[in-house]
Amino acid sequence: MEKKDYYKILNIDKSASPEEIKKAYRKLVKEWHPDRHMENKHIAEEKFKEIQEAYEVLSNPEKKKLYDRFGFVPEGGMPNGGQAGGFEDIFQDFFGGGGDSGNPFSDIFDTFFGGGGRSSAREESRAERGQDIHATINLELKDVLYDIKKKLEYSRYQTCTSCNGTGAKNGTAFKTCPRCHGEGTIHEEQRSFFGTFVKTYPCPTCGGTGKIIEEKCDVCNGKGKTVKKEKLDITIPAGVEDGYVFRVRGKGHAGKNGGQDGSLILHINVKPNNKFIRKGANLETEVTIDYVTAALGGKIKVPTLEGDIIEKINEGTNPGTIIRLKNQGLPTFNGRRRGDIYVKLNVKIDKPSLKEKKILKELAKAKKIEI
Repeated sequence: MEKKDYYKILNIDKSASPEEIKKAYRKLVKEWHPDRHMENKHIAEEKFKEIQEAYEVLSNPEKKKLYDRFGFVPEGGMPNGGQAGGFEDIFQDFFGGGGDSGNPFSDIFDTFFGGGGRSSAREESRAERGQDIHATINLELKDVLYDIKKKLEYSRYQTCTSCNGTGAKNGTAFKTCPRCHGEGTIHEEQRSFFGTFVKTYPCPTCGGTGKIIEEKCDVCNGKGKTVKKEKLDITIPAGVEDGYVFRVRGKGHAGKNGGQDGSLILHINVKPNNKFIRKGANLETEVTIDYVTAALGGKIKVPTLEGDIIEKINEGTNPGTIIRLKNQGLPTFNGRRRGDIYVKLNVKIDKPSLKEKKILKELAKAKKIEI
């Protein structure tokens, strides 16, 4: 059995540090993410899984040590933590128990004595739900004031209408897979420090079904699905928070073998605003006023998301005073109320003109202030 070179998969040296391993992994998963290879998604998915598998081993010191020594890693690490146990326990630790495939020890004996391995090998032919599609919707802060409609265009896989998802040309049949001879599984010997074992896994040629397409569908070329350009009008409710996630069911990639379609997952990104800081439904901002207005009071211009409004402040307003504009903030997500705007007042003191200086000196004299 050919051993996978995890170092080659991640394109790193055996002496690579944990940071270098992580950096290489992040670069490759971004490059090979299936959503970036719509036309060759099957190839990308296999490569993506291979990268994940390599990182899972090389990022774990215990698994990396085993891999460097034996060329592969038991899923449970060292069997039973190094303690003595039953022979079945050793096999279970070595091949990984607790999965959908059942007891791997029994599967090994099925290989030799003709057990029920065939049914478990074809689990991949069961109905499978389609993959989800993720998209980001960018909003300005003012967009959150009211319900807003956004047009979204994206590509997704849909079940081929010509072959109904079978991948076979109409009027043609399937034939027995020549690699696994219809069994749906491949049996290979694997050597380890325990001895020689037979490992069973789904046939990659037929995908574990035991049959292959005799004549491919002309429309989808045997894939059972085609790429569709989707256009949707999405209504985003008022008051939505940054980071909120919406799910549109049935608008992801098509399912397999009659499985339901995946979902479209929408991630909301509310862009930062240069005037306001959001605190839930409330907004915070700052306004600078001159010292005369602060001393005598008067009308000032205050920003809101819907334009400036005029507010009156009291005489003798100190720097740092906060005024509250009721119901001028954002709506709550449930729409029951609207938040407020809190305005912090900063007082700006300019260098006085000659006329202003004369007035200020008279004021200082009246207040008995020495200057």
